[in-house]
Amino acid sequence: MSIELVLLGLLVACVLAQLVFSWQQGKRLQQLEQSLAASTAAQAAQKELLENASRAVVSLHQGVNALEQRLARTAQRQQDIEARSASQLTYEQAAKLVQMGAAPEDLVKSCGLSQAEAKLVSLMAARGVGQVS
Repeated sequence: MSIELVLLGLLVACVLAQLVFSWQQGKRLQQLEQSLAASTAAQAAQKELLENASRAVVSLHQGVNALEQRLARTAQRQQDIEARSASQLTYEQAAKLVQMGAAPEDLVKSCGLSQAEAKLVSLMAARGVGQVS
């Protein structure tokens, strides 16, 4: 065998080895490209989910704010109603006391009415206006 044939054989073996290596690298490159495409798609899906979640949080925040405002208005109305009821109850108590014979000074002390309010309740009771049954 001549040296040229040996060298030619080695050269063919090297070329074949290079071809096999290149083919393996091409396969690996395809796998990496597929993985990158899947990762990109997953990132896009995650981005969309994050945007949807952000919109939902903003909407929820607005809803909570609206409910807090409504609750504050309701609480204020409740306080107003309770204040009106308390003052109405005071006048009703004063009228009952007058019917039982209490003097205006007694109404000032027991019901917390002003002197003028106590006199008015006494006069109204004396005339039969607003009597409690």
